[in-house]
Formats: sequence, structure tokens, C-alpha cells
Amino acid sequence: MASYPDLYQIPAGRLDAFVTQQLQPDVEWKEEVEDAFKRVERFLRDQCFHTQLFLDREVRLKRVVKGGSIGKGTTLNHGSDVDLVIFLSCFSSFQEQIKLRGHIITHVVERLTRYRESLAFDIQSINVRQSWRRGSAPRSLSFYIQARRRSEPIKVNVLPAFDALGNLAPGEKPPSEVYENLIKSQSKDGEFSSSFTELQRSFFKYRPAKLKSLLRLVKHWYLKKVKAKCPRTLLPPKYALELLTIYAWESGTQKAENFNTDEGFVTVMELLRDYENICIYWTTNYNFESAVIRDFVKWKLKKNRPIILDPADPTNNVGEGKRWDVVAQEAAHCLKQNCCYDKNDEEIQSWDVQPETEA
Repeated sequence: MASYPDLYQIPAGRLDAFVTQQLQPDVEWKEEVEDAFKRVERFLRDQCFHTQLFLDREVRLKRVVKGGSIGKGTTLNHGSDVDLVIFLSCFSSFQEQIKLRGHIITHVVERLTRYRESLAFDIQSINVRQSWRRGSAPRSLSFYIQARRRSEPIKVNVLPAFDALGNLAPGEKPPSEVYENLIKSQSKDGEFSSSFTELQRSFFKYRPAKLKSLLRLVKHWYLKKVKAKCPRTLLPPKYALELLTIYAWESGTQKAENFNTDEGFVTVMELLRDYENICIYWTTNYNFESAVIRDFVKWKLKKNRPIILDPADPTNNVGEGKRWDVVAQEAAHCLKQNCCYDKNDEEIQSWDVQPETEA
């Protein structure tokens, strides 16, 4: 794994240089990740779903979408999985996805085992991730591929998903019926978030480069200072911290392209320290015009805090039920370190950000 200088020993004025020199993905790594994506996509098309008749129906691979940090453009150097969301013709509803995805995953695992040579990579550790619901079908599969030039294997996650959005134009809001059907499915929170991967990706993709640098810095802090210390603790996902960082930037700078990274970092740490006040959401993709959506979101916003609603999926409070207190404790400790003080040993001032989205 890559070795980094200790973030807590880096003066606030050097944070931009730290991100540029240590956290930005290098060209070679990006090329290898892109090569891995293309090879796996080709394998899925040619070896898994090319002429497949499955469960008495045709199963076509409609498209493959990059999810996660790589899809959003916030990946860390040598430090992110390759998430591939596969949209299949056999899923005609959210309920069908639950019913059939276990069969799909079993099929892909069988094909990977039989035709792994066609990937021209060494395939390692094929694992199936189970659903949150006991007795329910698995949600995804993962495996590691060893590229020819890399010393570290790349983890690939494959998530079968119902194509709820169809041919949605860039920047277009989904029809209200999409979210009404999602809400009426009464699924577990975030169960079908993979169906909205393209909206999640678009929410991040066209943000300023400096904001993406701040996102990388916050994620690096989370991975090295929180997750590494508590590997078995049920922590909030990185996605929750990414959304919180975007909210802080939107509210604190009025979406400025240029800002002080140290101020943004301190602002996020303060929000995390005071996590019990957080209640944020966006109306980028869903709004209150539909009574079904309006009533559901208002109900969600009355739950225990922190609340960070996924801008692509209103059922998904991304940090619900997680150990925010552990994150808060480390954030409070971080605020006392060199990275949060200027060259005159003065505390970096945070942005004026309220912990709640204004109604």
C-alpha cells in the first residue's frame, strides 16, 4: 500500500500541496484502472450476457456504469475500488431485481471461474456480498484482478441493478413516478441505490477541481485516522462524508470555484464533531411537487440525526445507524493538530455553515 506523510503533522498552508503530491491519482494508475474497467465490461458482454437465455427470458446487458469514487472523479491515488453497475434487461422492476439478482450473481461467478483467462488478468478472491436482509439474495460480487504492471491488485465490485432511469438526458430530473415506485416498494433504506448510480455520479462529476481535492483530503483523513483505527466498527460510509463536504462547500462559499482548502477542511471537521445537529438534503433530483415524495421525505427528516439524504435516492439516509460518535471523537482530535493551524499557530477559521438545510 502507498505510504503517506502523517496528515496531522502537515501545516494547514501545505494541505493543497499534500493533496496534489500524494492523493491525486497518477497517470499510470488511472490507465490501469481504465484498462481493468474495459476488460471486465467486455467480459460481461462477451462471456456472460451475449446470447443468454436465463430463467425463461432473455438477459441482455443494457449498459455498464462506473460507480463509486472512480465514477465521481474523487478517487484517491492507488486507493479506490472499481465499482461496476450492470443494468440488465431481465429486471423490469425493483421487485424483480431482488428476485433475480442472486441468480445473476451466481451466473457471473460461474463464468468468471470458467473463463477467467479471457480477462488476461490474474483473478483472485471472488466473494459474494450478502444482502442486509437475512435470507435475501446477495447484492453484489467482488474480486481482485492483478494487472501486469501493478504490484497491488485492483478490487472490482459488480452490482446488478434495475434500470429505473432509462434514457435520462444529462441534467434532467427523473419523472416523479420513478421515486414514487421506489417509495412504494417499501424496501430497506438504500436497497436500490445502485439503480441511481448515474445521478450520484452526475452530482459530483462537474464540481470544481479544488472541491474534488478537498473531498480527497477528507476521505484520506477518514481512511487513515478513523477507519484504520477502528476496522471492525460500523462507521458511516465515505459517501456520507463526501456529501457533507459538498454541503459545507455549497453553504460556506456559495459554490465558489476558488477557496481556502484549510478552511473547508476545518469546517467539515467541526460539522463532524457536532454530528448530532446534521440534517441535510437536496432537491436536485427529487422535490416536493409529488405528495408521495413530499410526505416521505418529510417523514425521513423527522428521524434521529444525523440525517444526510442521498441526493439521488430519498430512501437512503447514508449514515443512519452508524457510529458517528467515533468519527466525531477523531474530528475533535484533528482540530487540535497542525493541519488545522496556520503558520502563526492560530486556529484556522471555519466557514459560516449551519448544520441544517434551509427549508
